[in-house]
Amino acid sequence: MYKKLLLMASVLGLLVIMAGCGGLPRSAVAEVDGKVITREDLDFAIQDYKQQFGEQSVPAEGTPEYQQLEKQIVSRLVDEEVLWAEAEKMGLEVTEEEINAKVDTAEQQVGGEEALQKKLDEAGMTLDRYKENVRKSLLFQKIYPEVTKDVPEITDEEARAYYDANPQEFQKPETRQVSHILVSTEEEALQVKARLEAGEDFATVAREVSIDEGTKDQGGSLGEVPTENSGFVPEFENAMKQLQVGQISDPVQTQYGYHIILVEAINPPGMQSFDEVRDDLKMGLKLQAERKVFDAWLNEVRSQHEIVYADEFAPAETTDTSTGAAAAGQ
Repeated sequence: MYKKLLLMASVLGLLVIMAGCGGLPRSAVAEVDGKVITREDLDFAIQDYKQQFGEQSVPAEGTPEYQQLEKQIVSRLVDEEVLWAEAEKMGLEVTEEEINAKVDTAEQQVGGEEALQKKLDEAGMTLDRYKENVRKSLLFQKIYPEVTKDVPEITDEEARAYYDANPQEFQKPETRQVSHILVSTEEEALQVKARLEAGEDFATVAREVSIDEGTKDQGGSLGEVPTENSGFVPEFENAMKQLQVGQISDPVQTQYGYHIILVEAINPPGMQSFDEVRDDLKMGLKLQAERKVFDAWLNEVRSQHEIVYADEFAPAETTDTSTGAAAAGQ
């Protein structure tokens, strides 16, 4: 139910050397109302995609899968240009103060201005381009609620009807309440286990010696996790699955160090009650309804813009790059 529109583009200059297709410049992948989206824009957008979803998310260059990803991203870049044009019609804008506030927040999160600049350098991104991405993200956050403001709230009755009609979506697997203590060496892990077997409290020892900064203050608690597909590295998950309630593992080596694992509870599979899921379900159904309205609106406004694709980036439904917004709306 939760979908995100990927927002990434940086509009560069129009090159004067023309290609033979559709009157587009040689560097162009598409054009919206005369505004060119260049190959360099596409390359930047693919780099952004890698940063967001990881290197493994991008297929090998030259493969059909890579070409399909390029088409999808070009379509998104086209949609961005449509959105910014529509935002202008609505009188929506993003101020420099709003952009700078977001940049300041990012700096605080990574440890200061120099740390942010270092991360941008590593990503091959300039500060100006980063601010442009921030501007577009903020602008989208203003467009979306404006377009979807008339979508009604989901009632309890509507949520209950969905729950009753889709029981398979509310099955929960076996889960485990898990804690761990992470140390650097096997010797340290054996010392930790000896202390626990001598009766020391697991959470107290975790706060004292664990090097996992994310869990040590919570006594090593990792919360409730699925027994299968827990998200942990295989060595950890396999060891966790072998433990009974209250049992402490031998040292388990992973790429992070050595773990002592405790399973505090095992919860059998079953179906979540309506009361457990009601609030999240209502939110999800509302978002789903909003997205349908937004997508319908976007399809409609595309028809009001002249959109031209370079042949290799045209949507699969058409290879005619001169059909404009009709092609882009598919």
